[in-house]
Amino acid sequence: MDFSVHGENLIFLISQPRAGSTLLQRILGSHPDIHTVSEPWLLLPSIYALREKGHWAEYDASMACRAMQEFLRTLPQGEGDYIEGVRRMYAYLYERGLSESAKKYFLDKTPRYYFIIPELKRLFPKGHFIILLRNPLAVLCSILDSWVRGAWFLLGEQKYDLLTAPQRLLAGIESSGEQCIVVHYEKLVSEPESEVQEICDKLGVKFVPRMIDYGRSDSSSWRYGDQVEVDYHIRPVPQNAEKWIQSLENPQVWRLARDYLRFLGKETIIQMGYSCEELDEILDNYRPSPNRLWLTYPLRLLLNGLRWTDRFYTWDRRVIWLITLLRQQGINETVKVIAHKLAKPKRGSEESLSVPDAVG
Repeated sequence: MDFSVHGENLIFLISQPRAGSTLLQRILGSHPDIHTVSEPWLLLPSIYALREKGHWAEYDASMACRAMQEFLRTLPQGEGDYIEGVRRMYAYLYERGLSESAKKYFLDKTPRYYFIIPELKRLFPKGHFIILLRNPLAVLCSILDSWVRGAWFLLGEQKYDLLTAPQRLLAGIESSGEQCIVVHYEKLVSEPESEVQEICDKLGVKFVPRMIDYGRSDSSSWRYGDQVEVDYHIRPVPQNAEKWIQSLENPQVWRLARDYLRFLGKETIIQMGYSCEELDEILDNYRPSPNRLWLTYPLRLLLNGLRWTDRFYTWDRRVIWLITLLRQQGINETVKVIAHKLAKPKRGSEESLSVPDAVG
């Protein structure tokens, strides 16, 4: 089989994490002409090598970028020569990954390619791009349920997935035009046959009905991506589209969802294909009482706090420590603890302000 260096044989599936990309990957990977593996994250290092910020290395990534840019200026096509070299290298790797499968297309599902959509299009101008969108409040609730699990301060690790991914995905859709296949998770699980058939038509492959029953096909277990919900079922589950609403019974989840909706704003929600009014109505139906809400953490604190700036690290730890004690022991006992710590301060802020194990 001839493998094109410009990407005719490549399919890129991009989304926010926890948006249902593993489900769509399993379905498409069940097609007799499409081969896929666990999330490769293959192209991120070479693209980020051109960026001074956004990554770290022991050898000083920022200086390495400047030195490489200096070298590239000596080449006939400058950065274009680097892009051509990267294109050839990864085309070769994708071809090797496809060679043993006897299939025609290689599907690379790496959600965080949302960081590099413009560079992907430059590398593989004839590639196929699928951008999967999901109700952003459902994405948030899935992140909270799967990765945070009550340790609320861990949400800072998903800062970019929540705050920048939607706009980057929308920009990728706008700049790609007809080359981009836009899929909504809710339609995928509620009308899988018609939605997958439309995807196949745009990819130029024949729709095979058994793709929908992805769990019946022979597929290896993957290390990355959803390893619980998707593997538990054999086909899309329509009820999963509204499953996130149950999480709103937790006042902390409700506050984060409300804050997130306000941050994204009506225009972004509409561009993503959802109704801000409907989401507001759902939130209103689950609004907690004020006494259940007053000790919850705001989204801004959790996303911009202790995991993202050294400057405010100690302050954030103190806030989380104080709120946790208030929630667990009440005002009187918390005042006693603070008074005791002020009278006998321990050496080192980390020890004196350690967060109780039951935080959240």
